[in-house]
Amino acid sequence: MFSWRRRGVRSRWLQSYAIVLLIPIVMMAATYVQTKRVIEEEIHRANSALLSQLQREIDSYIDDTYRLAETISLNPKVASLISRQQQLGWEEKLLMVQAMADFRFYVALRNVEQFYIYFREGDFLLTQGSYYPTSLYYDLYLASSGVKLDEWRNHLLGKHRGLFTSLDGLGGENKNGIMYTQSLPMQDKGVSGTATLVIEFNQEQLLASIRNIQSYNQGNVYILDAENRLLASAEAFPDEARSFRKLEGKNQTGMVTDSWNGKQVVLSYMESSKSSWKYVYVLPSRLYAQKAQYVRNMTLLTLGTSLILGSVIAIFLARKNYHPLERLVRNVAQRNRPELAKLAPSEINEYDYLEKVIDDALDNNTLMHRTIEKQSKTIRSNLLVRILKGRIEQGFPLHEVLPEHGVRLTTQDLAVMLFYLEDYSGFFRQDEQDEEKKREFVQLIMTNIIEELAGQSHQGWMVEIDDMLACIVNFREGVSAAEAMQDLANLAEEAQRFIGNRFHIQFTVSVSMLHRSVAELPAAYQEAMEAMEYRMLQGVQTIIWYEEIKQHELSYSYSMEKEQQLINYVTAGDFAGAKQTLDDIINSNLGQGNISVDMIRCLMFDMCSTMMKAAMEANLNPSELYVENLEAIRELVNGSTAQAMRERMTQFLRKVCSHSEERKKSGKYRLKDNVLAYIGENYQNHDLSITTISEHFDLHPSYLSRYFKEQAGENLTEYINKYRVEQAKALLLQDEILIKDICDMVGMYNINTFIRLFKKYEGVTPSAYRESNRHS
Repeated sequence: MFSWRRRGVRSRWLQSYAIVLLIPIVMMAATYVQTKRVIEEEIHRANSALLSQLQREIDSYIDDTYRLAETISLNPKVASLISRQQQLGWEEKLLMVQAMADFRFYVALRNVEQFYIYFREGDFLLTQGSYYPTSLYYDLYLASSGVKLDEWRNHLLGKHRGLFTSLDGLGGENKNGIMYTQSLPMQDKGVSGTATLVIEFNQEQLLASIRNIQSYNQGNVYILDAENRLLASAEAFPDEARSFRKLEGKNQTGMVTDSWNGKQVVLSYMESSKSSWKYVYVLPSRLYAQKAQYVRNMTLLTLGTSLILGSVIAIFLARKNYHPLERLVRNVAQRNRPELAKLAPSEINEYDYLEKVIDDALDNNTLMHRTIEKQSKTIRSNLLVRILKGRIEQGFPLHEVLPEHGVRLTTQDLAVMLFYLEDYSGFFRQDEQDEEKKREFVQLIMTNIIEELAGQSHQGWMVEIDDMLACIVNFREGVSAAEAMQDLANLAEEAQRFIGNRFHIQFTVSVSMLHRSVAELPAAYQEAMEAMEYRMLQGVQTIIWYEEIKQHELSYSYSMEKEQQLINYVTAGDFAGAKQTLDDIINSNLGQGNISVDMIRCLMFDMCSTMMKAAMEANLNPSELYVENLEAIRELVNGSTAQAMRERMTQFLRKVCSHSEERKKSGKYRLKDNVLAYIGENYQNHDLSITTISEHFDLHPSYLSRYFKEQAGENLTEYINKYRVEQAKALLLQDEILIKDICDMVGMYNINTFIRLFKKYEGVTPSAYRESNRHS
């Protein structure tokens, strides 16, 4: 079914095995390179150790030479001869004998072969054993070595400050070695000196040291001065091809490669910090290669063997491991959906095919579980609602059905808590308008948190019922009634604190009494409902206990005298007196503590009626007052709290008293009407303001503003804005007019100002207002 295809599993396995085989190959190659480098480093380290030994020995030569030169320069007999060399009398010859006697003690240094002093003005030499004219010394000791007399004499006549040179540099062919040249006297630094001291190193001792170093390997040792000139070597006649240019500018120690006579060589070098000489150990590169050759051969042999065996094993394992996979794919393809079976032969490899089949099966399984879970939650919620409302049929196997829906009671001790959502606007952005989705999301948050809090000590199941959330709490075994009620209090307080602080959701809680069976849950739910009614008295974001409100009075106190007193204050326009009377009536009834909610509602209805009576007795225009009164009654019906109703009644009372006060100033009504008419005619004018209106009526702006506030109860600018918004509302019902055009038509310059004012007075933006009226 699946052949040896490029995208097939077998071919990919072989590719993987090939990659695995490459790992040891790469590692062996890296090992070979590293081994070669380590061998080179070890050889260089050994060479450096040998050169360090030679350096210390040569440095001792140099130290001896410096000490000998200083001793001779400080010898008083030598100093006298230098100053008296032009006349050689018997005194000067005596000084020579005395000086040579001192010289015999100096040559006890094993590193110094010989030394002599050349006196320039006298043109003679003084050695440790005799006195020679210059030409005689040359004939006896230097002529046979190939050193030219003129070059040697010029060298002696030069100015030298501790110069180390090789005899080869003076043309000597049969004699080599290192000699030290110093002008005397040493203290006379301003002139070239009248004598020259020459100290020759012990050549045999020097060559013995060099050959001792060379005996460890098949290399050659060279000693170079600070300018990379050859000073000494064990070679009798060093080849001119010996180039040390690559050592220029190098550090004190290191290794470089070069080509001498067409052969690759490795130069290990070390520089003396005392003399700046370089000690160079030169080895043929083949010595390095010989030591790494064995490692390379073994590496290649191992690589070849691993590659052959690995390839054979890889092919064998690929064929063997593929057979079970092939059978599995064939069986799956025969039993799966046709559209997936078509993919197997050519489009994808076996693993991709199996992955698609498994993903498809898992997706179907997940979808099925989500559907079942969603249906299970819906069924459980419906069952709990039926239980709370007492709609379970006689003989229904409740104790068997509840565990099937995840409700497993540990005891028969139960209670019901109700949660009434007060405000959750702080949890959402202002542009989120879908109230249904927002409420569902808030209910989901509260359900998860409250069930978790209840589960910390007991068990709890949340369900939505009658636009509220109910929680059925099942207490653990061994909990007393007092402990159970205290746990309910802790649960309610923690839920209000945590949800309020974290999510800015405000809600009121009511709690039933403790009940002893599932059959009593409807009674518990009714108790929580009755307790929630007292939300009107106790206010929002409170916890109301049924046990505390089950005893209540069925009457309220509102005498005819108080009613007449309130009417009199309203008729007189005395807001302060009317408000004081209103507060006295409400406080006296709420102070009883056990008055029922229904009685409070009746009291509020009576007081609304009283204020309307007072308005009619004062012959006031009742149209606007009726609207206010209707809003107050609607709030009472919808379950507003007593505090909210007190504020609503106070606003209503203020407006009634304001109307009464305005009636007393009826002589000014005509100007007010004229101003209102002028605003109605010119509201589309962008320049309409207090200033333009006051100029039209020839009044001072401050007077007009104060007058309008007294007559209309609001400032003039506020009225103009409200009037423009009312006109805009009518235009918004026409979909063909753009909002920015409506802004211009009602006399507003800025669209942002228009949107802000519209939302201020209507509670929604212009676009939301248009959208809501389009669907209504």
